[in-house]
Amino acid sequence: MNGRSSWRRRLAPAGLLLAAPGTAGAHTVISGVGDYFSGVLHPLTTPAHVLVLLSLGLLVGQHTPFKLKTALAVFIPVSAAALACTATGLIATVYPPLIISLALVTALLVAVGKPPPALVLGVLSGLAGAALGLDSAVETGTGLTVLKTLLGTWTGLIIAVADVAYYSSRFTRRQWQQIGLRVAGSWITAASFMTLAFALRR
Repeated sequence: MNGRSSWRRRLAPAGLLLAAPGTAGAHTVISGVGDYFSGVLHPLTTPAHVLVLLSLGLLVGQHTPFKLKTALAVFIPVSAAALACTATGLIATVYPPLIISLALVTALLVAVGKPPPALVLGVLSGLAGAALGLDSAVETGTGLTVLKTLLGTWTGLIIAVADVAYYSSRFTRRQWQQIGLRVAGSWITAASFMTLAFALRR
């Protein structure tokens, strides 16, 4: 068995784990933590959200010069507005394949290794903020509970994108590090493709 086949066999179970859980992003209660921290952790409990956060963070970090402020200047207000919209109850979830497709496109850009213009980065940041925010409605709770949970989610989304972007930006100085980021992008692309296939089959 060659090395490539071995890696494929190792990655397949990971892709299945990402694809198997439900992709709906509505909040559920996480026992042992309060409303705010339940919101903070929520983006990390939804596979489709994790794929978007990872791919966007890597793309922002891969961009030279580093454009974290540009991305966050769009992502922060758009995600806040989207989360506020969920509080009205008019929007509960976003069609899962749309979110996964966003992750797929963003991860492909990471894998290509040619950072897009700042305008494209801003558009992708806005789309990610809108998709993740609108797909993070709180299922039940009082007004105060909903507010604290959504505030926590907003915090979690910002921290996730900023952290991934910052730390990945530290791996753009040498060629082998840049290759590593592109490999990570290709893995996320593969995981997104598998997750999308499962979502479309439902």
